[in-house]
Amino acid sequence: MTSTKLDLTLDICTEDGSRTRFYQKDTDCINKTLRQLVTPRLFQPPLLTLASEHSISAIPTRTIDMILAHTASPPPLPLPSGWVDVVEVNDEALVNLADLEALAAAENKHVMLVEIHTSGDWMIRLKLETINPETIQEKRHLWNHLLDLPAIPFRLMGGGVGAINPANIVRATVCPPIDGVAEAALSADLLQCIRS
Repeated sequence: MTSTKLDLTLDICTEDGSRTRFYQKDTDCINKTLRQLVTPRLFQPPLLTLASEHSISAIPTRTIDMILAHTASPPPLPLPSGWVDVVEVNDEALVNLADLEALAAAENKHVMLVEIHTSGDWMIRLKLETINPETIQEKRHLWNHLLDLPAIPFRLMGGGVGAINPANIVRATVCPPIDGVAEAALSADLLQCIRS
């Protein structure tokens, strides 16, 4: 029987556009770190402290846009109520959105793609699957409270987990548009007229 050696590469993406990388190969430390990374209150303490036998680093959590934990054995995500899955996707997902929606509907789920931009100019696209909202109000509630979460957890496409600090989101775009929201939003034509 062969066992796979577990390792963890941790990327801390900050509001100044820098990425700090940490690496861990000790299994016990990896498991402890991953348990701490999947807590809903990840960005609540004033500092995120990372320690090894060589050094200790402290990063103010208010400056962290996103944390990416690349590993072959990610822990289960603590998803908000009503969420089924959140996973990083590439541009191809937008092209195949109709297929994703049909598949989700067949499983009595709702799917939307969310593109998130942070203050450090980091961008990530996520596929968010939720239980099928019964009403337009439930769909709006899901969207309106996305930025109220203490952290937005997601699975990484290449293996691992991530978390976005909602306090550092500067723009979030959702596809397909949520029914009823367009009536209350500024339209692109209106913005064009304002710029002229």
